[in-house]
Amino acid sequence: MPATKSFQKHIQFLRNDIEKAIHQIPLDKSPTYFYDPIKYVLNGKGKRLRPILVHLTGQIFSSDPEGLMKAAIAVELLHNFSLVHDDIMDEDDVRHGQPSVHKKWDNASAILAGDGLFVLSHLILTGLSPYVHQRFNEVTLAICEGQGMDKEFEDDASITMGNYLVMIGKKTGSLLGLSAEVGALIADGSKEAAHHLFEFGLNLGLAFQIQDDFLEIYSSESSMGKSLGSDIRSGKQTALTILAREKNPDQWSKFNKKKNSILAFQSYFESNGIKKETEKVIQHYIDKAQDGLNEFPEGKRENLNQFTTMILNRTY
Repeated sequence: MPATKSFQKHIQFLRNDIEKAIHQIPLDKSPTYFYDPIKYVLNGKGKRLRPILVHLTGQIFSSDPEGLMKAAIAVELLHNFSLVHDDIMDEDDVRHGQPSVHKKWDNASAILAGDGLFVLSHLILTGLSPYVHQRFNEVTLAICEGQGMDKEFEDDASITMGNYLVMIGKKTGSLLGLSAEVGALIADGSKEAAHHLFEFGLNLGLAFQIQDDFLEIYSSESSMGKSLGSDIRSGKQTALTILAREKNPDQWSKFNKKKNSILAFQSYFESNGIKKETEKVIQHYIDKAQDGLNEFPEGKRENLNQFTTMILNRTY
């Protein structure tokens, strides 16, 4: 079987196992006010990239499968906790092609559901080493810091690409970093090896978020599961808007004051070279992530190299 097909089959196998484990999380029937929104979130169409990454890195070290699945599900619950609360803060009404929790219920229900997901993520980690718990909490704090920066940065024309990279490194990169490093920690691997894997995941997360900015302009609403251009219209900083502003501040300011269609944004970014520049930045961080794997034997890093390629080639 060709390597790519073998990898795809392995990813699908992991995804199926992860879905089964998620649906085996014991959730009480009562109170429905609390549990129904949590079940709704866990039944959503998430890509499960983070728990898959936990398994891929853990397999390098022959980590205990039960411990890996615990960490994988905990990471996915933490991710979903952050999404539920982010959607409230950002007033995003659609997530994965369906109404977000606060839209389907209300803000109070969504806040409580997010809290429940966070607590469940900790309960699932029971039995793993204290250092895994420590790293989990350190990364959770970084995610919260990143979300705080994201809110502070709204409509702030002084934000540079450097500021933006710090923000997405915390908000997105740190969780992918944790997903990559935790497999080594479960196997009692060295903290040095775990750190290299964290850096791999961090760079992958930077590429992932910049690519998300790109896809929000150049993908389709059906693929993304939300309206295109919503981040720009809400005043959020994205890689494309910062690059456009840094390239020609006056031109971008005049253009961005108009009520532009998504086609107008696409045309502006393409004609001013922003589209190509953004694609180069994405490729840079993908390359940086793969270079970070050189610390590991070639045979053991093949799946992670293919994982980065899968991220690069995603359409949503």
